[in-house]
Amino acid sequence: MNIFLDTLSPKNILILFDDNKNILQKYLFDVRLNESTKLIEEFDNFLKQNNLNYNDLKNIIVVNWPWSFTWIRTTILLVNTINFIIKWNITTLTYFDLFENYPIIKTSSKRDSFLKLEKDSAIEVVENTKLNDLFKTKNIKQIYSDINLIDWINIISEPNYEYIIKNLQFKENKIVEPFYFKKPNIC
Repeated sequence: MNIFLDTLSPKNILILFDDNKNILQKYLFDVRLNESTKLIEEFDNFLKQNNLNYNDLKNIIVVNWPWSFTWIRTTILLVNTINFIIKWNITTLTYFDLFENYPIIKTSSKRDSFLKLEKDSAIEVVENTKLNDLFKTKNIKQIYSDINLIDWINIISEPNYEYIIKNLQFKENKIVEPFYFKKPNIC
């Protein structure tokens, strides 16, 4: 069995899938502001609901970036701690890997967001107040995002997990470093 853990999308999700990449169970949950106390509990409950234990899993796929330092550290700490004993294979994805179409926006803070305009473009940090003008100048009509900043843009906020899992290339990482970057504080 394999498990997919996404705590960075607006709806936290655990997905159980078999070796043929067929989804067996999806579980939506919300641990925002309680991630350090609730995440392991939700993970345990999901396994129990499916009559599984940690040893029944071979692979874990985890979304590792971008979000807050604490959130990323908590998620990766859970995965690495369990893996220290169980020895899963760990595959990491970024939030930007969850979508095929661009541009993609991921909230960074109340002030700014991460923006990836095209598949091969660099990820930018853009002030939220400047996003509307950016979209108008580039004539952007649709974005893929976790936020609804602009009423006239069609927001699609749920990734196509079936597609992602079917096309997933497993990696054999045994430990994962949390991926984040510290934005400069400019006064």
